[in-house]
Amino acid sequence: MQEFKQAEPEDGEGEGLGKLESIDQALEQIDRLLRQMLLLAGLSASDVALDRAQLQGALDRLRDKIDRIADGIQ
Repeated sequence: MQEFKQAEPEDGEGEGLGKLESIDQALEQIDRLLRQMLLLAGLSASDVALDRAQLQGALDRLRDKIDRIADGIQ
């Protein structure tokens, strides 16, 4: 089995790798928030007696978090 090594960054490449890592982390956060939103949407669609206004408020807050994370990606 071949083993892969990470190449040493040349001048200026280290900064690019750092950006990619931070973008990857931001996308992972967004993925987690979207999964939470999917769960809340499923609860809202169920026959369980829930306060849908509260669920909508939670969805709105999660959407706002996603917007802030996305705005921070450059």
